[in-house]
Amino acid sequence: MTPELSFPLPACLAIPPEHAICVARSIDGCQALHDDACVDDWIEQAREACSLNNMQVPLDAVQGWHRDPATGNIRHHTGRFFSVIGVRARHRVGRHELEWDQPIIEQPEIGILGILARPIGGTLHFCLQAKEEPGNLGGIQLSPTVQATYSNYTCAHGGGLPLFLEHFMEPHPSRLLFSRLQTEDGGRFLFKSNRNMVVVAGDELPVELPRGFIWLTLRQIAALIRRDKLVNACTRSILSALLPVGAPGDDPQVLEGVRGTLQWLDDRRADTHILTRRIGLNDLQEWALDEKGYFSHLSHGFFRIVGLRVSSETREVGSWGQPIIENRAPGIIGLLVRRGSAGMELLMQAKAEVGNRITVQLGPTAQFARENYEESAKLKKPFLFDEFSAPGRFPVLHESRQTEEGARFYREYNLHRVLVLPEETVLELPPDYRWLSLREVAFMVQLGEQVNSCARSILSCLL
Repeated sequence: MTPELSFPLPACLAIPPEHAICVARSIDGCQALHDDACVDDWIEQAREACSLNNMQVPLDAVQGWHRDPATGNIRHHTGRFFSVIGVRARHRVGRHELEWDQPIIEQPEIGILGILARPIGGTLHFCLQAKEEPGNLGGIQLSPTVQATYSNYTCAHGGGLPLFLEHFMEPHPSRLLFSRLQTEDGGRFLFKSNRNMVVVAGDELPVELPRGFIWLTLRQIAALIRRDKLVNACTRSILSALLPVGAPGDDPQVLEGVRGTLQWLDDRRADTHILTRRIGLNDLQEWALDEKGYFSHLSHGFFRIVGLRVSSETREVGSWGQPIIENRAPGIIGLLVRRGSAGMELLMQAKAEVGNRITVQLGPTAQFARENYEESAKLKKPFLFDEFSAPGRFPVLHESRQTEEGARFYREYNLHRVLVLPEETVLELPPDYRWLSLREVAFMVQLGEQVNSCARSILSCLL
């Protein structure tokens, strides 16, 4: 139940000034092209039109993919798209050291995650699509206008170009509302980033959109994010950059806070060492093909790599096969907030992940899969594990179940939980945790590749 607590947010956004008024109106609830009931009907119709079917199959039976006999690594026959390889990691912080190995997705190309926007009736609207992916929960999810890897938009799959792609290929700077590289899940992607973009179109883009696309205001999208399993992870990642925030240079207190945050992050990076070495899947010590032909941990914990056979009547290609990651159980992504002197403050952690180019990034307060810690003698439970696993000590401000990206993760979702630190409560923080103002966190998102994917996901719930 949401506590009787509110945090007034600044009305200004860290976007180009010429777009700021329209964006503020889009959040504040001015007139929308479609009323909310019409949006609900459109979503229901999109779900009824779903045509994608999939079936799990052994990895050796995946169409177009093969396991290398020498390494065991899984690759597409063209050498494009992505590969599943092994890594061996050694993580040292101070005198504490942890070693492990695991499968990981390697995709050495930068994709485009882009949302088109345009003013309609003086209010900025954003173009989302009802997109089917083989790993989706509930059929369709509300996805960016364009969600395409380099292999996709160079037509390595033999299909056509994604609609609206041309708006994101070298747009004029005056059209860019936001454009930054952002990292993907560093626990399961190796050194992977995508370009998160919002591009503002003019009257040349018609209000009437092709089937499967819709114009929504930020107020409407924020309301849809608060529903379970509806707005996809890529959309949430992009929209985390539109948190209400001003530029740090107009407030000495915020500027000093950003300086302190950057220094703290640099100190944590200097104290954190992760050695990541690529190896073959055959060389992993605690992973192997199981009785179903999937690649699993010997304990049956963590996650596994399964094969899929997919068919669709609406995608660029009618049928294909692919490997995909299946998690054992939902995870928890948590944020602890409190009332500060200048508004909302968030407890962030300096989170190290094996697949990040910049090893340590800002992560949420909590980011864990409970089962991985409850049944492990090797892993130490993270800070506030019990509080986020079973709230009671701290009031709940927000709770929703948000899905992971359905092209790489199979029917996966994480519980997003925002808790409130009661006034007068004092927490003794480990060195990897720090209170930051919402404005400071939003500025770090704007820098690009400083805030991890889990943090960006739960930040979108604050829109």
